[in-house]
Amino acid sequence: MIAVAINQWKRNVARQGAVARDALTQLWIEAEVNRLTNVRASQTRAKGTPGPEGSVGKLAMAGLNQRIMSFVMGLMGPDAMLYPTGYPMDRPRTAMDLSNPQKAFLRVQANSIEGGTTNIMKNILGERVLGLPGEPRADKDLPWSQVPRS
Repeated sequence: MIAVAINQWKRNVARQGAVARDALTQLWIEAEVNRLTNVRASQTRAKGTPGPEGSVGKLAMAGLNQRIMSFVMGLMGPDAMLYPTGYPMDRPRTAMDLSNPQKAFLRVQANSIEGGTTNIMKNILGERVLGLPGEPRADKDLPWSQVPRS
C-alpha cells in the first residue's frame, strides 16, 4: 500500500507541502516497521515457536493500510471521488483488485474485519500476551451447544 502512496505523491509533488511530506514519511516508517515485524514473525514460525508478532502485525497493518489509503485520497483531492473506468455493473475479477487508488481505498476498509476483527485481536493480545484478565463471561464453562442464544 505504501507504494501506492509514493506513486501518488510523485504524480502530485508540485501541489504538496512540508506537512504532507512529513505525513508520507511517517506512513513509510510505520510500513517498514510492520514489514520487519512480519519478517521476524516468519522467522519465529519457521523455528516452530510462533510468538505474538503475527497478531501484532495483523492488527497494525489493518489500521496502517486504511491510513495510507486515506492519505492517498487526500493527495488526489477531488479526483479521488471519480472512478477512472466509469461505473460498470459487472462482477470483480479478483477479490484483491487494487488496480487504482479508489478501488484500493474501498478494499482496505475490510482489513479490520477479515482474519479476525480488530477488537477480537486486541482481546487476544491483551489476554494471551499481556496477561490481562479476560472479559467476564457467564458461559465460559459451558459447551457451545448449551450456550444460550437470543
